[in-house]
Amino acid sequence: MAIVLDPNEPAINRGIKTVGIGKKGSKSLTPELALEIVEDLKSGKVSEAAKGAFFAGLCAKGIEPDEEVLDQAFAPGILKDPSQLVNAITADAPEFAQWVCRQLLEGHTLDKHTAYDLGKFLFSDAPGDAARGWVASFLRVRYETPDEYEGLLQAVDDTLGSAFKIPTPVGEPIIQFAEPFDGTDHSYMITPLIGRFFQRDGYRVVHQVGQNSGPKFEMNLWDIALALGEKAAKSNADLSLEKQAFGWFFHQSVMSPMLERWVRIRHQTIKRPFLATIERFVNPLKSDILIASAFHPPYGEKMMTIAERAGFKGTIIVRNGIEGTIAFPLLRGVKLLLSTRQKDGSFKRHEMSIENVPLVDLEEMIEKPKAIDNARLIESYVKTGASGSKHFDLRVKSTCQGLNEVLKWLKENS
Repeated sequence: MAIVLDPNEPAINRGIKTVGIGKKGSKSLTPELALEIVEDLKSGKVSEAAKGAFFAGLCAKGIEPDEEVLDQAFAPGILKDPSQLVNAITADAPEFAQWVCRQLLEGHTLDKHTAYDLGKFLFSDAPGDAARGWVASFLRVRYETPDEYEGLLQAVDDTLGSAFKIPTPVGEPIIQFAEPFDGTDHSYMITPLIGRFFQRDGYRVVHQVGQNSGPKFEMNLWDIALALGEKAAKSNADLSLEKQAFGWFFHQSVMSPMLERWVRIRHQTIKRPFLATIERFVNPLKSDILIASAFHPPYGEKMMTIAERAGFKGTIIVRNGIEGTIAFPLLRGVKLLLSTRQKDGSFKRHEMSIENVPLVDLEEMIEKPKAIDNARLIESYVKTGASGSKHFDLRVKSTCQGLNEVLKWLKENS
């Protein structure tokens, strides 16, 4: 499939979108784009994180003869020895981080302990953003291993503030919802109403949210929460207070400034990195159940493994929701991957399919949805039981009923 690039974007962005897609999607640079990137590198227009991400994607893909012109930005012939290129790009990073970059280049995976140590660097304020970009891109292209995810997630947990490390207040079971942090760009989100449904059904609900880190930029769950007048939780202790209407919103910037720092880095590295996955498994409350979605079908099994290792007793992964969210489609069935901890500490897994009876002819497509409009639909639904949008209301009903059925399976099989 041809890659469509916006000529108005910076050359390095177009370069990353060409060489940094993944194992199957990356393409070679055109000679013209390669020369544009050289000029921008020479003139200092390229951020360190973007530089690292671009060259990691290029090396992971394999450097073509027409792309060797890029060595003009460094030293003649440097692209023929990628290890020298790594050293040149990551020179300001700690020696350990440089070593990891070389290990990734040589095709090695990281054990859990090394991944944890790497995470301590990634989520620090030490110099080395080019190394951070390199790691994010290389792990993405070759796919992260479960041990790498677990080690990195442990490092993220270490960055949480003390208010998010205190014991969870005693109470009803906790469901953690974790939508993609870049939200949607052609559909409205129903997640607050799903939270409201389960809060009224004997659960406490929390949402993991943060600033939009891309690559979609129309609206995300936090934008909608703000439009609804919601505020970010200040501490785990917030759950000792009266239930919030849609659940509690745990914001990255409040929990961990180092996580928030990565929003800027991700804007520069363009493609979704490892953090787009593991940020949804941050579990300060030791929640009982995680409900999340998989960006792509192959991620489903991997996400269940991460959730089990992160301490969730039960996990629900929606595999083909609307725009990668947990919202059920109306014209096709939905597949869910389930995991529940057994008394002996093992996990029982199950795949469930829920078929819809189509009540509409087309899925609703919204051109550039806005959070304020999404919030109005939610507010109307809360007040009257209907939003004024047939598609929206049917999706709320279908998703709540379907997830309720899945939660019953978790209870019966735990």
